[in-house]
Amino acid sequence: MISFIDGYIDEVSDGMVVIDHDGMGFEMAMSGNSISHLPIDHSQVRIYTLLNFNENTGFGLYGFYDKEERDFFRLLTGVSKVGPKAAMGVLSVLTPDELRLSVIAGDKKSIARAPGVGTKMAERIILELKDKIDVSDLASDEGASDEAVTLTASSVKNDALVALTGMGFSGKDVLDAMKKIDGAEDMTLETLLGETLRVLGSK
Repeated sequence: MISFIDGYIDEVSDGMVVIDHDGMGFEMAMSGNSISHLPIDHSQVRIYTLLNFNENTGFGLYGFYDKEERDFFRLLTGVSKVGPKAAMGVLSVLTPDELRLSVIAGDKKSIARAPGVGTKMAERIILELKDKIDVSDLASDEGASDEAVTLTASSVKNDALVALTGMGFSGKDVLDAMKKIDGAEDMTLETLLGETLRVLGSK
């Protein structure tokens, strides 16, 4: 297993990057979000990688700017009928935090914007990932682990987020408001909704 590659950017094309490591070129697929983080001055970079095998296409190397995106690639390809190409498409239009929010809020339209991902696949992604993603992990300051993301759902916060985004509030504003509430983790859904609305109303 190739966990990461340190090297210099030799070539960048649509969804593909070649990294020069000691005179050897490693060609890998990368999401648009990861490519946007690459330096433009050809300085040395570390790319986190995942080697994937497909019966039809053989081995493919996939690159990621950070471990968190790699973890979500693993999660996405674990969803039935979601292959590496579709997973890369999702990660090109949504950052890991945006994908978390879309899954929690049941926002299939945002996920379906990815190339090759229709409404049915977006619904399947939401269905199979909703119990693995916790709102408390959104915009976390902690780095993602090397292991595949396995998250415990915080149902009260998740339900409050879904309810408030359904009312038209942005997910980011709701999450920022929740962070300002002391003891939010121990509140009932009704209390948390009221306190979050109070904070949102004071902005």
